[in-house]
Order: sequence, then C-alpha cells, then structure tokens
Amino acid sequence: MKIGSIEVKPATAARHAIDLIELADGLRVSLPVLLINGARPGPRLYLGAGIHGDEVGSVAILARVVRDLRPAELSGSLVCVMVQNPLAFHADHRIPIGHYLKSPLDQAPIDAWTCFPGNADGPFAEVLAAKLFDLIRTCEYAIDLHTPTRGGRYVPITILPPARLGAAAAKAEELGEAFGSGYVIKTDKGMYVRDGILNVEATKVGVPAFTFELGEGGRVEPDLVALGAGCVLNALRHLGMLTGSLVRPAQVVRLREFLGIRSTRGGILYNDVELGASLKKGDNIARIVNIYGDEVERITAPSDGINVRTTTLSTVAAGERVATIGLLANA
Repeated sequence: MKIGSIEVKPATAARHAIDLIELADGLRVSLPVLLINGARPGPRLYLGAGIHGDEVGSVAILARVVRDLRPAELSGSLVCVMVQNPLAFHADHRIPIGHYLKSPLDQAPIDAWTCFPGNADGPFAEVLAAKLFDLIRTCEYAIDLHTPTRGGRYVPITILPPARLGAAAAKAEELGEAFGSGYVIKTDKGMYVRDGILNVEATKVGVPAFTFELGEGGRVEPDLVALGAGCVLNALRHLGMLTGSLVRPAQVVRLREFLGIRSTRGGILYNDVELGASLKKGDNIARIVNIYGDEVERITAPSDGINVRTTTLSTVAAGERVATIGLLANA
C-alpha cells in the first residue's frame, strides 16, 4: 500500500501526520492519518471522522473500529483520517472559530465539508478539503462519519448521494444498505446532496461515498459508539474486507426527504415526541413557552413521517429549527 511517499507493508498499520497548514506563530497543523494494509488484496476504503470539530462521537467511532482491527485479518486497505478537521477539533467547535475571528470575510468559506473538491491555494477550509480529497481519490469507497452539531440529535441515519450520479451512486447505495444503521435516506433535495459536499464530490469522481449521522455533537455516548462501529464493520464485511455475517438492524426505515420544522416564536423549548417516533399530520412535536410561562406556539407535524432529528437546546429564537421530519419513501 502506497500513498504518495508513504508505504505500508502488508498485514501492518502505520500512523502518519500529513502536513496541513502553518499558523501565525509558526506551529504546523497536520492531519492524523492511520493507514492499514491488509494481508490480502481487496478494495481500499476511506474512513473520515470529525470534519466538524464538535463531532467527537464520530471520532470515537473510528477510534473504536481501528482499535480492534487486526491488519492480518483484513483484505484490502483502509485510509483512516481520525480527525478530518484538527483545528476545529482543538477548538471543540463545528468550525475552527478562532481562525476566523480576525478576518471572517477573507477566510470564507468556513465549512470545509461544503468546499470539495477544494483548492490547494485557497483559504483554510478549501485547503483542508483539497488535502482530504487527494486521499479520497486514492480509494474505491468512502464513508464520512458525522454527528449533528451541539443542540441537535439524529437517529442513526445513512444519507446517500443523489441517484443522478449514476453507477457510483448505486454502489454507494449498496454499501449504505449493508451498513445497517436502521435509517436510510435517498433524496435529491437538501444540503446533503448539494454540489461541494464530500460524499457528492467523491461519488462524482467514481468513489462511491455516503454520509452517516448519529447522536449529538460534543458528547461521547458508548452505546452509540458501539452502534456506529458495528455499522463500519458491516461495511467492511460487505466489501469482502473482513469475514463474517452482517449484523442487521431490527428494522430499516427508508426515507425520501428531510423536512425541517422551525419555530415562529422565541422562548423555552419543550419537546413532545421522542427521537425516532412516528408522526401523523397534525401531531404535536414541540411547544414554545415564553419567559412568563405562557405557551406562545404549539408546533405540529405538517405531514406524516418520522422524527429523525430533534433540537436539544433549552431555548430557541424565532426561525430556529426545532425538529426534522423524515418523509417515508413509500408514502
């Protein structure tokens, strides 16, 4: 296995730091990468976590996977970027906030996840995207591990690239189904399928890729870490990189669209339904109560669906998202 000047012998693993950026004091920031070369030929899979710095749950999932993986039992190879945005991870924030405070316009865009395939001569977010994309292009498949940012909580959900991307998108769907998260969305609407997103741009260049979301930013939850790690191992088994049978979820919920629900009033937020709950049109989702105790808004489901993302913030302003409904694929 060779990537650039880095070579890893069969049945071994090696940790590397790929140079990323120089800061004002001369400190060099690097990408922490683990390369695992199996004992036998097979596909090469990219696994990336923490492209948003508060997505510590995704980092913990990837750490759990590689901790228990034995290169001698692996066919093919893994390119694991343990933290895809180390500057943001250090700040414990979705973006490397300190980097943008002094000149936010000069540093725009700020979210590397939306900047693929990147620009090696651009601002930090585009440089980071370009570095990651160089690694992704050496692989045959890619999985981008996420959690929502703080204040939001997702069911474990596999978000596929749009079908318009053809054969590579179909391969990503096969891998996403085998992943076994329990929730799968295949859509052509919304931020997850826009140009510039990691999984979209990877799939465009023939590297089937999908996004995985679960849990909440800023938290490590052992049960969700175990669930996410199990899903990654399912992907390895599906690709023939590991032996063994897939672990299937108790049910698979297939969705066709995300529908974000926003408040029209500000106040204290009370959630009325659990994450993952089935909803009928008109069901109560949440209530907004003002600081005097008056209920000022009752938020109801505009359509049948599943409560796939809930807001965990204690207060909201008018216009903030309070929930996301997933519309069922067969509805």
